Amino acid sequence: MEERIHFRIKNVANGPQIHYAPTCYLRGHKLDDWQKFFLAALTGGLVVKVLDIVYQEIRKRLDTRGSKKVFVDGHLEPLLKSADELVGKLRAHIESDFKELDPLNGTEININNHEVGSTIYLFCRFWSQLEIVRTRGLTNTFADERRGKKLYNFIDCMESRRVRLLPRIVQRAIGESITENDEPISFIDFCEKLNRDETLQMWIRPLVDVLNRTGHTTQRQSIMQYGVVIHAMIDDLDPKHRVTRKRPSWPNKLSRKSWRALRYRVFKVYLRTVDFEGYIGPKKG
Repeated sequence: MEERIHFRIKNVANGPQIHYAPTCYLRGHKLDDWQKFFLAALTGGLVVKVLDIVYQEIRKRLDTRGSKKVFVDGHLEPLLKSADELVGKLRAHIESDFKELDPLNGTEININNHEVGSTIYLFCRFWSQLEIVRTRGLTNTFADERRGKKLYNFIDCMESRRVRLLPRIVQRAIGESITENDEPISFIDFCEKLNRDETLQMWIRPLVDVLNRTGHTTQRQSIMQYGVVIHAMIDDLDPKHRVTRKRPSWPNKLSRKSWRALRYRVFKVYLRTVDFEGYIGPKKG
């Protein structure tokens, strides 16, 4: 189709004026009115179809993004809540130099002591939530979401050899041992199960041994470093603290060795995008 322009000169009161009138042609032939109508309907329908395809594609992508967010939120929220309670408990122990854990004597799991029993349970519940996320959540859908990718990095960091408190298989076994119906058992059920279940006692013994050694500086510093990673995970995955609490960290309690380990191993290797100064403070010594 081509458009030809015809000029006409008209005499009007103000003098001659030039007018042009475009005329549509198809292969050199002038189009009749019905042909113009058919052509307009054809091209208009094509435009509508193209717009509909574009709209459906945009809607599909938005729906997919929304479903991914719901999926990730459903797995992240319980994990962040359990992490938040553990960090709160650890911070209380760190501020008091772990004096509340003195009742541990290395021979019995004294869960009758509130501080001891609750600390053990909060570690176990956090690892249970990690196992739930690992087995139910770490899918392609999870990895495609921004916070899912971040969580991958934090899990890799927490389970790295120089950061983790227990061997990876022991931590996972503890998490699996207290998980029922895709959620951790309650504190009361945990205490009852621990009293009668020798297998659970066997898996938890390494954690009790770690807490037994909090009188030693090296062990205290290891727990502090592990706590810093969990704390950073909470702030990074829930920056507005919708399901967690905003808490100060404990940089004043870190040794020079711990500061260097966190600065140059944890935050430089695993957590490069995290602003670390709030967790470790200025350089020591």
